[in-house]
Amino acid sequence: MALEINQVFRTPQGRILKVKTIRESGIHTLITIDEKGGVIPDKKNSFGHVVDRSERLCSEETIKSFKKVKQ
Repeated sequence: MALEINQVFRTPQGRILKVKTIRESGIHTLITIDEKGGVIPDKKNSFGHVVDRSERLCSEETIKSFKKVKQ
């Protein structure tokens, strides 16, 4: 399976991730999206600290464990 930009995957935890950038190093950037395809912003606590990032770095091995979502 060749990885391409804008592919959508679902993680075992239920998050929906979209491929943003592909790097030669094998570590790729994915962003968290909602069911309609909109980007979910970073979640912050009451002190303003980020507790859940929207952007994630994942290896090819990790991405292979995700299920591909049809668009």
